Amino acid sequence: AFLRLERLPGEQAQVDWAHVGKVRVPGGERPLWLFVMLLAWSRALWAEFVFDLSVHSLLRSLSRAATYFDGCTRQWLFDNPKTVVLERHGDAVRFHPKLLELSGSYCVSLRVCAPRKANQKGGVERAIRYLRERFLAARHIHSIEQGNRELLTFLDEVAHPRPHPTLPGRTVAECLAEEKQRLLPLPKVPPSTELVEPIPVDKTATIQFDTNRYSVPPEHKDSTLTLAVDDAFVRLLDGDDEVARHARCWGRRQLIELP
Repeated sequence: AFLRLERLPGEQAQVDWAHVGKVRVPGGERPLWLFVMLLAWSRALWAEFVFDLSVHSLLRSLSRAATYFDGCTRQWLFDNPKTVVLERHGDAVRFHPKLLELSGSYCVSLRVCAPRKANQKGGVERAIRYLRERFLAARHIHSIEQGNRELLTFLDEVAHPRPHPTLPGRTVAECLAEEKQRLLPLPKVPPSTELVEPIPVDKTATIQFDTNRYSVPPEHKDSTLTLAVDDAFVRLLDGDDEVARHARCWGRRQLIELP
């Protein structure tokens, strides 16, 4: 019964990550990870490179996958990482509250593999092996932006036009077009995936986040602001007023200042 959902269109998507190397950034290096979602029936893929394995990174990738497919399967199947499972006793699982909140917005149920039974999501593991052999082999990823541009082109032009592995005479793209008709519709208002938390401003009118320092207007020094951050922007709020916005820096120990 656990695996039957992957035989039905629109029912299950499998999710996993793979470590694929490192990328040079100002001040050092960042580990590079590959997030992959596989629609289990059509074998269609969504994937992106990420530097961050936090729960908010997971939320962003799940939301982008939903947008790419223009809908959601009824179930997301994971392994047991801490960003998904906070605590487990046998079959009783306590999911991360942020993930529960997102899955509720999309009306998707959450499922995890049994401990040490990663083969229960064998489809996405085979998809990662396919990407390693067909996309990553002999390819140099010198920036996350370049890597994601080339990966999206590969998905659209190579991965999806390929023959479906179990349905003779059909391509993955043809099966995806059929499966899309069975996906759950997206919510009218996309759920927020930003990290939002209070953050102190030091006496030099900067805040520190992820080893980097970002400037704020000097009148806010020695105060507490609200940090709102995703993988593109770092925003600083005073109540409802945005007092600073920076492009997110993925370097290490950098100072980012507005003139």
